[in-house]
Amino acid sequence: MLRRSLAIAAVVAGLATVAVAQSKGPNGGMISGTGDHKTELVVSPTELAVYLLHDGKVDETTGTTLRAVVQQGGKTTNITMADQGGKRLVGKLPTPLAKGAIVVVTGKDHHGGPVSARFVIP
Repeated sequence: MLRRSLAIAAVVAGLATVAVAQSKGPNGGMISGTGDHKTELVVSPTELAVYLLHDGKVDETTGTTLRAVVQQGGKTTNITMADQGGKRLVGKLPTPLAKGAIVVVTGKDHHGGPVSARFVIP
């Protein structure tokens, strides 16, 4: 029984580490997603910028509709993302994000395909 409990604890710890580990994208942000379509989130004190990546390169964002939901300090904030020059989508933050804040990005890309990504601020 003790061996089984230790094995379960090791698996849970490993999953927690994988969930927190996020790689860096071409714009210096965090990457989320699987396969050849990924999302990159770049955070500044005043805004969020989202880049859509296809095969590791920035993809067109014209016609993409996204929103971000931020969970921080027991509060949930919805942020509308606006296209900027067809290269990225940007949304203004009411307050800077703290370590551990969760950002969930959802919407549709310019082809009508779903976009969904979850980020934890390091």
